[in-house]
Amino acid sequence: MQLRIVLAQFWRDLKAQRLRTALTLFGLTWGTFCVVLLLSFGEGLSRKQMDTMEGMGTRIILVWGSRTSIPFEGLPRGRYIRLEDADADLIARQVPGVAQASPEYSRDVMLKGSKAEASAGLSAVRPGFGAMRRIEPEPGGRFLNERDQTERRRVCVLGSRIRDELFGTEPAIGRTLEISGIPFTVIGTLPEKKQDSNYNGPDDGKVFIPAAVAISSLGERYPSNLVVEVSRSAKSADVSKAIYRVMGRAHHFDGDDKEALATWDVSEMLAMIGTVFLGFRVFLGLIGVLTLAVAGIGVANVMSMVVEDRTPQIGISMALGARHSWVLGQILLETLLVTAVGGLIGVVLAAAIVAACQYLPLQDSIGVPVFSGQIALLTAGVLGVIGIAAGMGPARRAAYLNPADALRS
Repeated sequence: MQLRIVLAQFWRDLKAQRLRTALTLFGLTWGTFCVVLLLSFGEGLSRKQMDTMEGMGTRIILVWGSRTSIPFEGLPRGRYIRLEDADADLIARQVPGVAQASPEYSRDVMLKGSKAEASAGLSAVRPGFGAMRRIEPEPGGRFLNERDQTERRRVCVLGSRIRDELFGTEPAIGRTLEISGIPFTVIGTLPEKKQDSNYNGPDDGKVFIPAAVAISSLGERYPSNLVVEVSRSAKSADVSKAIYRVMGRAHHFDGDDKEALATWDVSEMLAMIGTVFLGFRVFLGLIGVLTLAVAGIGVANVMSMVVEDRTPQIGISMALGARHSWVLGQILLETLLVTAVGGLIGVVLAAAIVAACQYLPLQDSIGVPVFSGQIALLTAGVLGVIGIAAGMGPARRAAYLNPADALRS
């Protein structure tokens, strides 16, 4: 019954103060629209950038040989640590928290097809490399497997740029090409890959072959680097320290010598970038909240006028026994209703814009905006706080009016 009375009074106030109410609703709608739209575009941009940064992989550590900086067991500092193929097996076996590891033999090569030639970066790896580095061949093809490695099959997987240069629009899978004069069969091709992070060039410009074939047929002896995958239950920092200790025992250098190996913990880089974009989203959210706060001032002004216009009625209610809490609750509820109406209109408009953006070519530039449940909850929470803050002053003033003074006004 009380709610029906409040709603009826709320509707009468809307009709009595059309212009002021309309301006207040516009301010709330615009503020909510800004909050939702800014957060949605910020989320879309963040996801787009993180996706391109993760194009190289996520939970991986890259390891290169370097020079020692500490003398060890009579050996001088300045020795170059040369990685070996067996180091990948050693790390996978002896370092806790390592899911798998692969050596990578890299160099530039010329590929010769039946009609064209192309320069590419050779990457000779083990089969697990594909999953670690997020290499996903196009339908109809595949990446290297264990039989390719153990049987030393002369097969290859082409990046999208190399595929286009050698074969154009023609199918590449099953075709033959030459790498350093040795024939290889194409078993897979990669789709175009958005990749903002790499170390030997983007995957679009590479050709991947089994590591065993590079050793037996191309004369490779020492890997350029190792790729180590950290399991989800382990911390990459702990794994990195353990790699130094294990490699130190194998190559006779001090396990605390950070100069002996060069490492790149990709998960640390991604965590740092994630923190940067979190700050960016918080900044956008604060801009929207400040816009809503300005609208909240308008709500407070409207409710102050409502209380002033309704003072005699409040006096009568209190003289007839209405409690302070009833008057306080009525004004606060009306304030929240005004805030909810403006907020709902703003959310609907912003959600419509976000939905329309799904059909625009934004993915390659700023990313497609995302309207998530978290954004909706955050917006509702901010609106609730602003509604209560805007209505508390007028509501308290109304609740503690002297009935006699209110009747004389």
